[in-house]
Formats: sequence, structure tokens, C-alpha cells
Amino acid sequence: MADFAKHDLEMLRYYVGTDNRELYFNYLAQMEGNDGYGTLALGVVRNDNAPGATANHFAQAQGGEKALHLGERGWQKVGEDLIEQDLILREGHFNNQRPDLALNLPVRDVQLAHDRTFALNDIKNEAWTPRQLLEAARRHGGEPEAEKVWSMMLDNQLLGLTRGASTTENLAYRYNDEKLDATAYVAAMGLARTNAGLFPTPNSDPDTIDRDGKTYSFHAESGTWRGPAPIESRIPTKLPVTDPALIDALNDSRALRQEREQLRTQFHPDDPYRGRPIQASPWLFTDAGPAQEAANQALQARAAAPTDPTHAGHPRHALYQQCVEGVHALDAHLGRAPDAHSACMAASLTTLAASSGLARVDHVLLSLQGSGIAPGQQVFVVQGDPGDPAHQRAHMPTGQAIATPPEQSFQQLVVVDQQREREQAQQVQREQDSAVREARSMHI
Repeated sequence: MADFAKHDLEMLRYYVGTDNRELYFNYLAQMEGNDGYGTLALGVVRNDNAPGATANHFAQAQGGEKALHLGERGWQKVGEDLIEQDLILREGHFNNQRPDLALNLPVRDVQLAHDRTFALNDIKNEAWTPRQLLEAARRHGGEPEAEKVWSMMLDNQLLGLTRGASTTENLAYRYNDEKLDATAYVAAMGLARTNAGLFPTPNSDPDTIDRDGKTYSFHAESGTWRGPAPIESRIPTKLPVTDPALIDALNDSRALRQEREQLRTQFHPDDPYRGRPIQASPWLFTDAGPAQEAANQALQARAAAPTDPTHAGHPRHALYQQCVEGVHALDAHLGRAPDAHSACMAASLTTLAASSGLARVDHVLLSLQGSGIAPGQQVFVVQGDPGDPAHQRAHMPTGQAIATPPEQSFQQLVVVDQQREREQAQQVQREQDSAVREARSMHI
């Protein structure tokens, strides 16, 4: 293990003094012999992986009334207080000739830093995700048992597999006592994981902000925010945000994130790690078995794929091509050449088919004369033979299909696929919770 020296304390003091949470934990994460806490904390600071986002959702939900209304800047202050309390404890160990503990704090000190921070901000100390589990471990086996649980949580090499299974086992079989309501704790963790999703929106992006379960986008050209329509429709639509209070809150979050963008470049001149990339957050998928691991890999591939389905690498490219072929066949039937309206319709129908759950598009058809419907008023995408009662279809107004710009349809497609990923994550969570309940009932 590398020695933790006075120079290291000076670096950490500098980052505390500049309120630089990311570079504080990055310094710890880069040090030789570190236990992984810095890397774990970076996921919370940036909200850019599932464990970090889960911890943030859990803290807000379990921290009491004050935690519910802090806002992004309020939680930023909590994070700044935390690195200050963390440094105080590391300095204490260093001054007591324990550089090993200054590098890797015992779990009781990590918990103490969180307890002090939450007390300063009128937040319940149960807001720290592992606190209740650690306290239960101490009741059963003292500090060594708590350290064992903490070591398992810090193991970033296991990709969350052993971590998740062990946590569930500990809760269900070993630590459930009169002071720990394991069922309620598991439920709270499950809800936080579901709300976080597999691919949370990082809080490092100034122009994309999640707030109250909704995603808002900033358009630099117009200087306006756009968000989901108040009333959900089959095809998700983003509309300009007009609520002054919401605009102020989004602008404040955007300004804060721009400040953090600057901070992440402001290394101390003598930081030995300034020439390295900032430590990345590990992608951890809790309680993942082989089947879910494959699903996670597919989701990660989608996250890295192009956002425009006209590109061959996009997972919806085949669906888009089927819509293009269907629209061109419709054009030929009508005796017209494909044009800009055709491109708009193909993009619109791709999003329509995806949002309707169609796996493919075999036909593109216009409505015939009917009760209250003019010929061609509606356009249909059809999966299967239209004459087969088992065929699937979806429709939308033809005028809307040819008037919506392709880029707008593709933006809506991104939202559709993100929602589908959330639903997949929720289904996985429901299956995991069901398995926990069954296992627990077998051990009563």
C-alpha cells in the first residue's frame, strides 16, 4: 500500500477549499491502495451510474421533509459539507500516525462523516443508503461484521453481482431484527433503484435535466426549455416550458452544472493525477443473473449507438427502413415521387411503430372512406397481413405525419426507447423483489 503523506492532505484541503467534490474523490480514487470508496462516491457526485443515482434517490426519499425540497443546489451544499467532514476525519488519523486509516477510512468514520453532514443540513441520517444495514450488522457481529459488509459494497471488481446477492441475503436471513424492518428497507431500495433506472441522466449535462421524474432539454438557439406535454400521448411530445418557477429552477441547475464543468478542469498544479483522465464510474447492475447481464449489455449497446435511425448502427434502423419502403410504395401507388413529405412521414411512422410496440412494419396504408373519416385522413403502419385477424397496427393523422420534421420525430423516438428501458428495469426489479419475498417466506 502506498503511503498517505502530508502532500496528499494538502491536495485534499485544496479541493475542499474550492468546493471541488469531483476532484476530491477523484484524488482518493486514483491513489494506490485505495479501497474503492472514492470511485463509489464519484457515481453519487455525478449521478452517472445506477448505484450513484440509486443513492441520490434514496437520500431524497428517506431524508425527511427538508431533503424533499432541497433542490440540486441544496444537495450540492450537502456534498460540499460531506467532503469537509470527510477530510476532518482523515486529518485526525494522519495526525495520530495512522496514514493507512487516513487513506481508507474505517466504515464507522465514513458513516460519521455522513451523520455529521446530514445533521448540519437537517436531514435524517437514514438518508445514507447503507446506514440501516450497517447498524444491523453491528448488532449481530460488532464492528468487524460492519466492515465485512462495507468491503463487499466497495468491491467494484464484481460488477455488482456478488454485492447485490449478498446484500439481499443479509437483509432477508441474517440482519432482520426488531430494529431493522428488512421488508421496508428492501422496498425503499427497490423504489430508489427503479426511479434511478439503468441509465440515469448524469447531472454533469447542463442541457438535459431530470426533475420530478421528467426530462427537460435546453435549446441554445432559442434559449428555451422544452419538456414533456402535461397530458401523455401515444407519441411523446416535448413542448416549451412556460412555468416561471420551473424555468428559474432549471436555469439555476444549468448554471450550477456549468460551474461544475469548470471545476472539473481546475486541478491543483501539484496534483500528481492531473495528467490522467478523471476516474470513471463503474457500471454496476445489482442482483444481475446471466439473463439480466445479457439484457444490460444490450441496453449499454443501445446507449452507445447513434441517436438517428437513418444510421445502420441504430437499433431502430431496420424499422425505419421498413417505414421508408412502405412510404415509397404508397407514393408509387399514388403516382408521385418521394419528397420531403415522404421523409417526414417515414420518420413519424418509425416513432409511431416503436411507441406502439410493433416489431416490424410490413405495410403502410391510408385510411379509406369511413364513418366520419375522409379517404387518406389517417395513415396506418401494419405488422402482418392486413387480412389476418391477428395483424397489429397503429395509426396517426396523415397531416401530422407529413408535417413533423424528421429530427423532431427522432427526438421523440429517443424518449420512447428510454421509457421502454425504464419499463424493462422496473420489470427486472419486480422479479427481484418477488424472488426476495419468496426466499424470505421459505426461511420464516
